[in-house]
Amino acid sequence: MGGLRWLLFLVVLGVWTWKLLEPIPVPAHITRELSDALRWLLAKALHLTAYAVLTLLALGLPQRPWGPRFLVGLLAVHAVATEIGQAFVPGRTCSIFDVLIDWLGIGGGLWLYRRRIRPPDHSKPQDPL
Repeated sequence: MGGLRWLLFLVVLGVWTWKLLEPIPVPAHITRELSDALRWLLAKALHLTAYAVLTLLALGLPQRPWGPRFLVGLLAVHAVATEIGQAFVPGRTCSIFDVLIDWLGIGGGLWLYRRRIRPPDHSKPQDPL
């Protein structure tokens, strides 16, 4: 089961990275009918949701000695790295605002995991995440 979780995490991370660094991530025929404001809003909502889902997937992986902090930190670095990478992709731009939205998604994923998904276990010391 742990191998499948890792596979899912890596596939989602890989597809997300590919779409972030692709010149035209969504075909024009899909977005043609949308207003610029709605297209912008959907793009930002996708950023937030994708990083929240990736965070939840990372936290659901079998524990390793380096723990979940490493993977959550990796996602935070991934957000910065892909935005920098977009500066070199024709038709894309680098935006600190997108990084902040990505980090908000990571924070949302952490909150969901701590408050909604993982039940509190009062018999053990609290997890630092």
